[in-house]
Amino acid sequence: MNSAARQNTAAQRRQTSSRPATGRPREIARHWRAADGIDMFEADYKNFSFPKHSHDYYAFGTVLNGAEQFTTRGTNYVAARGQLLMMNPMQVHDGSPASEDGYQYQIMFIDPKVFSDLVTELSPKNSGLPFFGSCVVNDPELHLQLQGLHRLFRPNDHGSNGSNSLLERDSQLLYSAARLALRHADAPPYLYQPGSEDKRVRAVIDYMAAHLDANISLDDLAMITGLSRFHLLRVFRAATGLPPHTYFNHMRLRRAKRLLFDGASIADAAAATGFADQSHLNRHFKAMWGVSPGAFIASLDP
Repeated sequence: MNSAARQNTAAQRRQTSSRPATGRPREIARHWRAADGIDMFEADYKNFSFPKHSHDYYAFGTVLNGAEQFTTRGTNYVAARGQLLMMNPMQVHDGSPASEDGYQYQIMFIDPKVFSDLVTELSPKNSGLPFFGSCVVNDPELHLQLQGLHRLFRPNDHGSNGSNSLLERDSQLLYSAARLALRHADAPPYLYQPGSEDKRVRAVIDYMAAHLDANISLDDLAMITGLSRFHLLRVFRAATGLPPHTYFNHMRLRRAKRLLFDGASIADAAAATGFADQSHLNRHFKAMWGVSPGAFIASLDP
């Protein structure tokens, strides 16, 4: 059996292992780190629904089949086959199937700093980060371009085109960033600055980030801000779209996911992010991304 066949067989085993014992349609998800500051995700969800959450990266997606429905900034959206999804960093949203067959999509997550650097190459005079006010757009050409970029970043394809593969990948990434920013971002100069919340909210977020492994209390956060506990809840939710405990849990889950990306064990990731044990992390991880930490690790390429 050649190398490509072995890789395909391994991938089939990983996908088959995600089929529930109950016989319900399986939920398939695969993650990988494409480069520094760029993560790739692809999924085929039949019944899975995302709770309200946010990402610390930009998220640009292509819907391949079916349709997804979601709510963000008080507006309901449906993204169907052939359409593009666009989410800004820390934009709170949910997600669920909008068709009987669920939905299949690919997502490219880009660190704001990486995306900013790409956009700066296009227009050095524009400051700040692009803001995407339209979450669902029709752009068939860009849809195909992002699918092609996704293939170029897939580990099994890396290097398959010889010495020109890195050149092609980097070129297509810049072309895609240009099309995203120039066609679909709000008009420059860009003013979007993630983390520009109320200074008191920023202080709370910074404290949370420094204490992901701690069992912090609302009293701890109120003391930092000088606000009453009730006032803090109102101010924080108004600024972030989530209550503090949910926001904190999402920060911990994102950190656990990155630790797993970097090769940490499930036990170590759970301990480093304040989860009581592996089963505790497993419940929250699966609720957030539709797969267990074990299945997530199995989907990563060595």
